[in-house]
Amino acid sequence: MTKSLRFLIASCLVLAGSFLAAQRNSNIRVGLTFNATEHVISFEGGGTVCTRAGKPLIKLRSGENLRIWFDTKGEITSTDEYRVQIGPPLIKQEADALIQKLKLQGEAPDCVKVHDNDTWRILLGTFSGVDDADALLQRLITNGFDELWITSEKKVTSPKNSRGGLYGITGKYERIALPSDGVLLKPNLETSKIEGKGSYRGKIEIYPNAQNRLSVINTLDMESYLRGVIPREMSAWIFPSLEALKAQAVAARTYAYANLGKRSGNGFDLLDTPLDQVYGGKDGEQNLADRAVEETRGLIATFNGRPIQALFMATGGGATVDNTHVFGSGFSYLRGVSNYPEKPQTISYKGIQAPSGDQSWLSWDIARLVAEGLLPADQLSSTKMYADSKTSDLRQYLTFLTKRFGLPVPGPLPQEGVQIYIWMARTLRFDKVIDGIERPLDAAYFLQNIKLPSQDIILAGFLSRLGIVSPLQWRAQKITTLDTLQVLARMWAEFEPMNLGEGTLLRDGQVRPKGQGPGPFKLGTPLMIMEEYPGGYLRMVSDVSVQVGDVVKWLNQDSAPRLLVRRLDPDGASYDRYNPTAHWKVEMMESELTSVLRRRSAIRSLRSIELKHNENGRVIEMLVRDQAGNSHKFSGMRIREALGLKDNVFRYITIGESPNRKFIFYGRGWGHGVGMDQTGAYGMGLEGFTFDQILKHYYKGIAIQPIGN
Repeated sequence: MTKSLRFLIASCLVLAGSFLAAQRNSNIRVGLTFNATEHVISFEGGGTVCTRAGKPLIKLRSGENLRIWFDTKGEITSTDEYRVQIGPPLIKQEADALIQKLKLQGEAPDCVKVHDNDTWRILLGTFSGVDDADALLQRLITNGFDELWITSEKKVTSPKNSRGGLYGITGKYERIALPSDGVLLKPNLETSKIEGKGSYRGKIEIYPNAQNRLSVINTLDMESYLRGVIPREMSAWIFPSLEALKAQAVAARTYAYANLGKRSGNGFDLLDTPLDQVYGGKDGEQNLADRAVEETRGLIATFNGRPIQALFMATGGGATVDNTHVFGSGFSYLRGVSNYPEKPQTISYKGIQAPSGDQSWLSWDIARLVAEGLLPADQLSSTKMYADSKTSDLRQYLTFLTKRFGLPVPGPLPQEGVQIYIWMARTLRFDKVIDGIERPLDAAYFLQNIKLPSQDIILAGFLSRLGIVSPLQWRAQKITTLDTLQVLARMWAEFEPMNLGEGTLLRDGQVRPKGQGPGPFKLGTPLMIMEEYPGGYLRMVSDVSVQVGDVVKWLNQDSAPRLLVRRLDPDGASYDRYNPTAHWKVEMMESELTSVLRRRSAIRSLRSIELKHNENGRVIEMLVRDQAGNSHKFSGMRIREALGLKDNVFRYITIGESPNRKFIFYGRGWGHGVGMDQTGAYGMGLEGFTFDQILKHYYKGIAIQPIGN
């Protein structure tokens, strides 16, 4: 689904009569590509190239290629055309008043309806570039208009030269004349392949268009179309929640039915891009998404008996927003809602007794020693960690590893401080790999001004190069229990790296491992429980309540976990915290920001930016003042587009003085913020909500019903 303004300007909610016609024809025509003069095609299992009326022309074996080539000297004559929009989309009465005002000032405005809203855009002028609009912009500013926006669209004219012929080029370079109005691809099995695009179910038409290029149109039934849409809009690999995917399937089906015929002037219904819905054909299909389509077969979301305009975005930044604040007109079902659960679901775990007080010594290294049974839990305290290392304890710990690795028991323990590290390294045979590999000059490089016996220098340098013993530890006057345990753990990790599993906690208490791997499994009673805070800080706890959806980590994925780590999500507790853009930060120098603003406005210098927020932190109005004292107002989607940001949920700070200021934006969310939050739907699915509950949360007052009812 769209994440741009053009989608909303172009989309069309059909009237009841058109909708009834759509029910009788469940096929959809998808525009795949329009700008090339040739395409290489093939069939899975073979197929036939036919006239568009269905008469067979060329038979191809499975995997055999045919290049379809449009031989023409015609030129593409579509160009970018720029216009100035005055203010946000307006209701008819307000639009008429603005038109009258502009005419009294000698302007010649155009009124263009926004098809998916009962609003109109007021446009002036036609320009070949942004800078060409400067004179009009300055005149409008002088006349008191402060919300101006430069729009761009494609202007299409007829080809300059006459068309050539359409040909099929075989693998033997034979040229076969094809009908001038194009061809139809009919596979023997399920799919036709367009090289560079993918494999597609249904029929493929390829024919010359008005720009002297080839249009490629895929016609197929609605449910097969959705199988190629859902994974591209909401991948099951990223959002593996069946109920969330079912909600996406209903939303996508609703949008498709509501917009059949939307692009009929171009010979198809919808594009395969974010301007409509992203469609990947058969190559995009996923099993879980297929199941979501099948289990919602024929279901759409309606309001007062008509399909809704099922807008959705990647993540809403903690809350969605009323359509009125973004696109200038309201559908009563597109109201802002929270993305936070009223009472998050949690699952409790108990572990061994955690040490009290300061735990600044706790690290992954120490946690592993405890979880693997090498370090007794009663040794976990600041007093014992910072005490002098005990010879008897260290010999016991090292003996644990020599038995594990099948090595001889440790020899006599040296009495000198840092020589303990050398003794540990020789016991574990690190000294056996340094001859001819390590050099004295490298050791001197790492160990400047550190005095060690000459026979130990190269081994010490080797340990520092690996990060096992830091140069600071070689200089230490006192060797603590913590020092020796950290070095021991790093030596162990050099032979056997710590293997932490990671997954998502589900509401039934099972954990779904991240990425490919075994299915969900139940966590047993762990030996040790830790919490990991943002920034990587760790703390051991005796018990923990983990919110459903949190990331948990464990040691020993193939057996009963002996270490459970609950990661506190840096993005907080919202349903939409699972998206990488749940929170973001963007930095721009003043010159860069001014350049970004100039692309779609009359702003040529920057004095200040003033923001008006709603109760959820979303910017609903932005006022930019330039150095000349002029005010430039932005609202709705034009705010984030003007600044080049992902969403309107943001605040900023500045560092330095103009013109060398740095603007630092802190924000959250990605998209227009209206309708269903895709990541929020996934979060609700994790919490146990069904697809219809998810849809009715984001679209207020709707009904879920079969198409045609």
